[in-house]
Amino acid sequence: MFAGEIKELWRYPVKGLRGEALQSAVIGFDGMAGDRVLGLSEPGGEKSLWGGSHPKMMGWEAAWPAQCGCADAVSGEPVLYEPGGAAWAADDPGVGARLAETIDAGKGVELRKVEREYGRILVVFAASLRRLSEQMGREVEAARFRPNVIVEADLEPFAEVGIERGTAIRLGGSEFTLQKPCERCVLPSWDPTGANERDKELHKHIIAELGNHFGIYLRIDVPARVAVGDSIGA
Repeated sequence: MFAGEIKELWRYPVKGLRGEALQSAVIGFDGMAGDRVLGLSEPGGEKSLWGGSHPKMMGWEAAWPAQCGCADAVSGEPVLYEPGGAAWAADDPGVGARLAETIDAGKGVELRKVEREYGRILVVFAASLRRLSEQMGREVEAARFRPNVIVEADLEPFAEVGIERGTAIRLGGSEFTLQKPCERCVLPSWDPTGANERDKELHKHIIAELGNHFGIYLRIDVPARVAVGDSIGA
């Protein structure tokens, strides 16, 4: 059906914040190791904060500190970096107040562990990203879609969202299952750097011209290691 190569790997230790590029990663039943393990919520309640409601969140970054020389390690707590570059440990008692101050969260911010029944990874195809940029007449950054994997493959642009659900797709030496195409929310229309600027035309285009889909979700039940440069195919 198609063949190609993994060009980039990304993970987002804190849901809604910018993430970090990897050279390799372990992916299993819970998704990519270290990905979206924490999220932002209002203190004392169940309401979660996300980039669509607080776009300045994306001015912050999160990364796992390297352990024993392994840049892809996930032991300990992730580190958060505010827009000015100051670093905060995720368990620092002052990080919630600083987040609230910088992202305009008047009710405060609390970091919580993300609970989920299973994980998945988002794969974006470079050809589709290039075609979308051509259609918009300007570069559309991959970061707007928060992918875990960016691949270069011999598929026509946007053809990936038409692949049948349940199809086996190989990443490296492991077989993943296509869960479904990714239905987009408003998040891609917000500046991915936290600039608090919205591209409404991009949002309208994705809905009207792409059926509100961009990228595909894959999952796997047993741990598998993938790396930049690995082949892919189906």
